[in-house]
Amino acid sequence: MPSKKFTLTLVILASLTGGLACVQLLNQNLGALFGAPPRNAGEMVYDGFAVDEVHRVTIENNTGEQAVFIKRQGIWRMVSPTPDRADYANLQRLVHFSRHLRIEDVMMRKETTLSEAGMRATDTYSGRYRITLLDQSGKSLADYRLGRRTAWHRVNEGKGTLIETFFVRPAERPRKDHIYICSAPEEIRANMRQLLDRGLDRLRDYRPLLFDRQGLADITIRSKGREVFLTRASMDSPNWQMTKPLTSRTKPDRINGLIVGLAQLEAIRVHQLRSITIPPRPPGGFLLEVELLHFGTDGKRLPSPSILTIEHPSPANADTVLATTNSRPDLVFEIPLKVAPGRMSLNQLPLEVDQLRGRTLTNLNIGSLRGMTIQESGEQDPIQIFLGRERGGKPRWMINLRDRIGPANESTMARLLQAVSRSEVTGFASDAASNLARYGLSPPTKRIIMDLENEELIDLRFGRGIDGRFYATRQGTSTVAEIDPSVFAAIAGKDYQWRDALLMPFSAVDLSIMKLENLPIRVPSADPALTLKYNFLAEDWDARQFGENVTPYLDKRRADEFIRLMESLQVERWLPGENAAAARSLQKPTFRFTAIFREMDDTGELKGFRETTFDLAPASRSRLNRIFYGKLRGDPHFFIISPESYRRLTSPLLDQENPSR
Repeated sequence: MPSKKFTLTLVILASLTGGLACVQLLNQNLGALFGAPPRNAGEMVYDGFAVDEVHRVTIENNTGEQAVFIKRQGIWRMVSPTPDRADYANLQRLVHFSRHLRIEDVMMRKETTLSEAGMRATDTYSGRYRITLLDQSGKSLADYRLGRRTAWHRVNEGKGTLIETFFVRPAERPRKDHIYICSAPEEIRANMRQLLDRGLDRLRDYRPLLFDRQGLADITIRSKGREVFLTRASMDSPNWQMTKPLTSRTKPDRINGLIVGLAQLEAIRVHQLRSITIPPRPPGGFLLEVELLHFGTDGKRLPSPSILTIEHPSPANADTVLATTNSRPDLVFEIPLKVAPGRMSLNQLPLEVDQLRGRTLTNLNIGSLRGMTIQESGEQDPIQIFLGRERGGKPRWMINLRDRIGPANESTMARLLQAVSRSEVTGFASDAASNLARYGLSPPTKRIIMDLENEELIDLRFGRGIDGRFYATRQGTSTVAEIDPSVFAAIAGKDYQWRDALLMPFSAVDLSIMKLENLPIRVPSADPALTLKYNFLAEDWDARQFGENVTPYLDKRRADEFIRLMESLQVERWLPGENAAAARSLQKPTFRFTAIFREMDDTGELKGFRETTFDLAPASRSRLNRIFYGKLRGDPHFFIISPESYRRLTSPLLDQENPSR
């Protein structure tokens, strides 16, 4: 019969076995009693939750100071130590950081000291932070102590970058026996440890304004007794309009800079209203007030705006100013006034009328332009430009001059459109001009009437004022803008300026003879010009020079390229017939080209020949010269061609050393 001692031993063993079984059933392991086994390198410290599940975050530093945050309706709020709006971006970074801590190495707790891991405060490190994440039901999702940054980095071999690592010790009892070296998620560029070391109070939202940039409806800026009002028609409209103190288009990049700047404006310090004194001032005596009104979900304007009121600097040379908002009335924000590294300051915000207003003559949508009429003082007939089609059906700007229709010069058109829709004015001479004559605008020197879709017209007038400067105004407004001389010059009002850039109609099919001459002629006994006959159907060449047959020396590849060059040869710019520099240079041309074409009648029979000749000459004989003048024989106007075109035209076509047989 078993003894009582043996029976008692069996009872104790059975109880222990039952207890272990219960622990196993409840926790799926025996870590609560014997400690959990460490996770392996490459795994996450916490992987059992999604970022969106986190509802509550508690952060406690080494001194026992604690901050608690709760997410309500998608917005993080600090509930202690001071109820306030939290810094949403940094709270989300912390949650993402906690969820994606990747294990790079693991050690037993006894293999290092807590001081060495940064878990206790020393002269070098401020100690650990305990971070706890809970879901909405209060269940723990992550609970760990964040120590110091280690000297080791993980290498991202794909990008060649280094990723920081930190000492991490899970706070759950079964996992406290191990300390992990963990790398931060690559998506988080900010050093989370440095972010926490700034102080838990910095996790409050230090931005005085929190708003949906896409939902802004109106912006009102009040300063120095003046008011600037900016508005847009709907949430989907990208176009902001200035309606006060004057009606004007706005400059899109400046409006965007204002909106982004207001969103990024961040206080250096946040004070409780009861703990700081704001110097007294008369009503409306603030430095600046910004009022933001939003669209609601139904597209209508909400009744209550957000208002930021900024006081004058005290003392006058202070680097910061105090500000209050109607949304957080118990707080005073100390905002940078002057430019500070890494921060948005008030002085960086575009707040003045001339900074925000549109600085181009029009906000022209070129796709809506159907045509234009250009009139220049002293010219008998206006120039009419309209969007037509080439023979192949491709859209092309055409010119109608005295009922003669032809292709318009596309470079001239591009310069004009750049001038009126992209080039910025140099300043605004007046917003209430009554005497346009002093600006040379009554009558104007040049005038453009643009015909847009929906029968809309834009009427621009240009002139030179009595002070010698150039000005422009739009019919129907009282604003006169000063423009750069290059903008005035780009408004081409002479008919020759609109002439097609194609130098001459050149048809390889009808080509009979080409003659190329390098001038001046230095051999009077024989003709040094290279004369080429071309048979299009046979693709055959015949070349003569100095009265001899040089066909064997003709590089036919170069000759074929020369044909293709002539078919597309364009001028850079047409010049007036009275251009003295061009006339002087062409008195001694350096190259002459002559082409003779066959002309056929309607039945395809030869009815005669047509000859075309032009001369070329450099503006100077310097090797650095970049200007080459030209003139078609019988044409009243000069032209300029590019240095590359001149080089290709004058390149030799004969290869004297390697005749082709």
